[in-house]
Amino acid sequence: MIRRTLILSAAALLAAGAAQAAIAAGAVSVTDAWSRPAAQGGNGAGFLTIANNGAAADRLVSAASPVAGRVEIHESMIMDGKAMMHPRPGGATLPAGAKVVFKPGGWHLMFIGLKQPLKAGETFPVTLTFQKAGKVTVDFAVRAGAPAAASAPEHKH
Repeated sequence: MIRRTLILSAAALLAAGAAQAAIAAGAVSVTDAWSRPAAQGGNGAGFLTIANNGAAADRLVSAASPVAGRVEIHESMIMDGKAMMHPRPGGATLPAGAKVVFKPGGWHLMFIGLKQPLKAGETFPVTLTFQKAGKVTVDFAVRAGAPAAASAPEHKH
């Protein structure tokens, strides 16, 4: 029984590590792409870390995924004590030599009109388009119990 548990735990760790491998497009690399579980027909959110290893700024200009009707780049802000999400149609700036972390309570991708449920343990592809680095497809791992934003206030659009 213990041996079986250890084998299953090792397999889960290997799968999680594979989903977090760096994917590169030009001077930009993407790591730790993940989402929480979400129901079909609803919306989901995606989080990731983007590193711009180049000497010039770049910009994430759009994203697309076959699991959603559309994908938007959003930024959360606290206004009057409430978390408000705002679409950023101009994308997200990636300063030269810097990392931008898309995380709960900050920058994130919104998967709008999910065509299928996002189930824990599964992955789904998202194609990111950068102004200079071009397109790269990244697998997002769906994680149950992923960390929520620290002391997240009420969330509104």
